[in-house]
Amino acid sequence: MGAALALAVMLVVVVAIMSLAVNAQGPFQATGQGAQRAGPARTPAPGPPAPEHRRQAPPDQPRRAPRDKTERSRERRGASPPVEVPAEPAPVADPLAPLADVRPLDTEATATVISVVDERTLGPVTRSRLSLRVHPPSGDEFEVTTRVAFPTPEARAKVKVGSTIAVRYDQDDRRRVVVDMERDG
Repeated sequence: MGAALALAVMLVVVVAIMSLAVNAQGPFQATGQGAQRAGPARTPAPGPPAPEHRRQAPPDQPRRAPRDKTERSRERRGASPPVEVPAEPAPVADPLAPLADVRPLDTEATATVISVVDERTLGPVTRSRLSLRVHPPSGDEFEVTTRVAFPTPEARAKVKVGSTIAVRYDQDDRRRVVVDMERDG
């Protein structure tokens, strides 16, 4: 009998707590989709008017879009607003125009391979750094280092230390040397 009485008291306490919790949230309002709680109607407290940026627009004027945090922080710091990007993009220059200023590598020569260092292999392509001694048709020999991307393992296998390969270079700037894959050394 004592256990039943304790259970009944416990039930009354739980129901009372639940009732207080429901009443504290406010009354229900029925809507089309289901019941929702409506908060108590709030009236503004008497006091000074709200700051200018917090005043509600009159009903006949549209509401401004809410500002983001970045814009508000700029206003507080006194920073200038972000720059507007023009709607029409600037005209694009001819992408091949810079290539018109490049001097051609039109002087053909042969070169002896001094060293080969494979830097990277990606699939069949091997990128290597070659040190070469170039033998121009006229003038003194010179040494240069260049990078080459060999398209196949067979093309890379042809280049060994001591072998002779075909190159093209710029006579005015001898640092600009490319290996001529189409010609044989």
